[in-house]
Amino acid sequence: MRCALCGGELIEKVITEDVIEGNNHILVKVNAEVCEQCHERYYASGAVDKLIEIKEDLKKYHLKLHEVGKVYELSV
Repeated sequence: MRCALCGGELIEKVITEDVIEGNNHILVKVNAEVCEQCHERYYASGAVDKLIEIKEDLKKYHLKLHEVGKVYELSV
């Protein structure tokens, strides 16, 4: 399969998507085909729906998640 944007070759990868709700970020591993040239991502069927569901659940239910690090803000 070829990229619809640039015609580059697509390779199957596990990528990390950042789902953001307020100040919370969830890193979600997702299967996708990624263009080797322009890095456009093509998701498997249902993957985007799952990402949207995760964001909605985070907003509604304040999910308890495993903390893997911290994000800090610094003004200079």
